[in-house]
Amino acid sequence: MARISPEVIDRVRDAANIVDVISQYLDLRKRGQNFVGICPFHNDTHPSLYVSPVKEIYKCFACGAGGNVFTFLTEYEKISFVEAVKQLGDKYGIEVRLSGAVEGKDYFTKLYELHDFAANYFHKRLFSDESKNVIKYLTKRGLTTETIKKFKIGLSSTGWEDLLNKVKAQNYTKDIIEKSGLFTKTDKGIFDRFRDRIMFPISNNSGKVIAFGGRTLDKDEPAKYLNSPETPLYHKSDVLYGLHLSRQTIREKGAVFLVEGYMDFIQLYQAGIENVVAASGTALAERHVQQIRKFTNRVFLTYDGDQAGTDAAIRAGYLLYQGGVEPLIVQVPAGIDPDDWIMKNGAEAIQQGAESAVSLIDFQISSKNVETLSSAEQSQFVNNILFAIASISDSIIRNSILKNISQRLQIDETELLQRLKREQTRQRTRTKENDVNEQPLEFSSLIQKAQLILVKLLASDDSQIRQVVRDNIEITLFSEPVLKKLAEILLPLYEDIKFSSIIDQFDTKQERELVTKILMEDKPQESPEIEVADCMYVLKSYPIKEKIKATRFKIRELEQCGDDPIEAVMEEALLQQELRELNRG
Repeated sequence: MARISPEVIDRVRDAANIVDVISQYLDLRKRGQNFVGICPFHNDTHPSLYVSPVKEIYKCFACGAGGNVFTFLTEYEKISFVEAVKQLGDKYGIEVRLSGAVEGKDYFTKLYELHDFAANYFHKRLFSDESKNVIKYLTKRGLTTETIKKFKIGLSSTGWEDLLNKVKAQNYTKDIIEKSGLFTKTDKGIFDRFRDRIMFPISNNSGKVIAFGGRTLDKDEPAKYLNSPETPLYHKSDVLYGLHLSRQTIREKGAVFLVEGYMDFIQLYQAGIENVVAASGTALAERHVQQIRKFTNRVFLTYDGDQAGTDAAIRAGYLLYQGGVEPLIVQVPAGIDPDDWIMKNGAEAIQQGAESAVSLIDFQISSKNVETLSSAEQSQFVNNILFAIASISDSIIRNSILKNISQRLQIDETELLQRLKREQTRQRTRTKENDVNEQPLEFSSLIQKAQLILVKLLASDDSQIRQVVRDNIEITLFSEPVLKKLAEILLPLYEDIKFSSIIDQFDTKQERELVTKILMEDKPQESPEIEVADCMYVLKSYPIKEKIKATRFKIRELEQCGDDPIEAVMEEALLQQELRELNRG
């Protein structure tokens, strides 16, 4: 397994500016010593994510997400810790080498190199003499040579091992080949995954090729499109096709056209509609919505003009609403897709479609002919909508949808609101039941609170306060594993504390979020000497009091059995004496 040395991790962490890094994804505003922004890890409507440039950590005080700059990248980008360190290393000019990596080279660099090699191989084949018919096909579909080259469209061969043999000649190892997703492993060996298909390279936000989509040339082939599987580089729910090219235009226009297919995207982009993305051959996912929301909160859903496209647009629309993005439906003519539409009618048709785009509810009611349904069917239709909008956190959006339903279907708005509240209650109940085993750690008892206060004092910016704790603390009295571990880490730190490095020493997400919360919270305001003395009394007296309780229970049992409890009585007396001495101390 590839590893990065602690020294390199520290160098990257020290070089990274957490505010600069997070600002690439979120709008942050300065508030006192910290920065605040909308949390991307839940449906946040008010800024609840705080970023501390001094401590180099972030924390959401609504959903609990938190950590350091590495944590943010792993959670937001859904990448591994190693990838996060590598990404930041590249950003800040620090070479990140992996021990145990293939041939001593960076594992992910090898995967990127292999995908780039494959993209060049496919693209070169498309312009070979044997592929003239495919070039004619693409030209007939309206694509110019310039566009074909810009998107590096290619062609895979008909052979089972053509790409594999080319790759082996480049000395890529078996592990890299198998992890790339470009090949299929069977009992008979390893073979090319893509054969006789028009190849569309899929790039990440940095423009690096990470996967492919392949369109068949065989009319009898049941799978029209074949996409790369999930790999260390490619996670379908994270990737929007073409975003690396269109994101600046999306920002400038304040809206984005969302289409389903690669050709839809390319046709719109070629026609001058550059604020467009595609869902990369998969259904729209929550992570897609989060990416869109970084650039705009307005989406023109431009899906195929058939029943499947209608249903997909409705599903995507509610997902966008839930993510705080407004969906508007561009009504593509029946029986065609945006690719065909723009070929027949030009970019003006798409632009006019956007100008006359309708709300999700109007589109859903019209497409389902709801006014013609029976009362019972209309009631079920409304229930389905209420189920979908119950998880929308923005009350303005919810109320707007309810008002629209009320006007279109002549249903009392108050009745709709009551039904919505009942549905929200049901969903909250189900959520609580599902999350019963994922309750966050809470410190509510007196002894837990005492340990928590001592840890917070140990994390103080004031070295004198930390010294007061060191002079009086007894680490053996800590009973909470997380707090004890944190105290043990903080105790020997005499100079400035690197809070972000502390977080990496905890294993689970729950622990890291808890530690981040502790480090971000305000420290006790009382005199540190008094605070430490009070906490140490609680910790020292607690085991004595517990022994007294146990001894009293033992005395009662002996008395009920008719036995002499004198030894237990004397034991309790000694414990009481010990407690009094502790009080006097």
